[in-house]
Amino acid sequence: MGIGMLVGRAVEPFEHTLSFSVIIGFILLLAYAQGQLDPAKNSKLYRLLSFVRGIYPVAFFGFFFTSLYSVNRILFPQWIDPFFYEIDRSIFGYLPSMEWGIKYDAWWISELFHFAYFCYYPMIGGLPLYFYFKNKKAFGEIIFTLCFVFYLCYFVFSLLPVIGGRYFPEAMELTKLYRGGPFTHIMAYIYNVSKHLGGAFPSSHVAIATVLTVSALRHLRKVGYVFVVISFFLSLATVYCHYHWFIDMVMGLFTGVGGYYLALWVHSQMEKRGIPGAAL
Repeated sequence: MGIGMLVGRAVEPFEHTLSFSVIIGFILLLAYAQGQLDPAKNSKLYRLLSFVRGIYPVAFFGFFFTSLYSVNRILFPQWIDPFFYEIDRSIFGYLPSMEWGIKYDAWWISELFHFAYFCYYPMIGGLPLYFYFKNKKAFGEIIFTLCFVFYLCYFVFSLLPVIGGRYFPEAMELTKLYRGGPFTHIMAYIYNVSKHLGGAFPSSHVAIATVLTVSALRHLRKVGYVFVVISFFLSLATVYCHYHWFIDMVMGLFTGVGGYYLALWVHSQMEKRGIPGAAL
């Protein structure tokens, strides 16, 4: 199979190449602009640029995730979900992502799990922001580990086209159906306006929630305990809400824990070798 044929499978390659080029240009421009400032004379602007340069990776995570639909069927042109849902079937004898959310559909249960899943968004934005103002070392650590684990997931997503529970049309419709309470509605809205498809194995929601939880336990113990509870229900919610196969959730947990500590090890090696940008 030729390279040209593989590249031809990309969706909207020009638009995505342009978007990525703009992002790269933006990052380089920020670095150049801050480098031209004297911290003593332009302290407010310098601090503002430092803040933007520190936090912008979090802002781009969502864009990179949704843009993966353009490349995730280059290697495998067809969705490979049957391989993964058969693992679930071999474990349970049925597909949890197709049955849990339908069998246990009481209003309060649906709200509990959709709320837990929604908590991912304030968690990923809130904890880095808190660390930025209260604990600069923890802030550097969490940005590094988040980037490491996210891009590890993205790499796998770009190779393995897995939709998750929404692979089945009836589950796809349920994730977009406005029903139940406010958080069930919010998640339905998100899945109605987002055109992403794929990026299910491993579950990045579980992986990143795990990274945030471990980081909070290390640096902000009481918040970490709260995150443990939220992450537990969030993990189950990925299956209950029809977003992932059960095996996606399990591998997301392993990816989060393993990726977090691997990222810390990689960072320590960078520091030993004096690699620029390694300072947390």
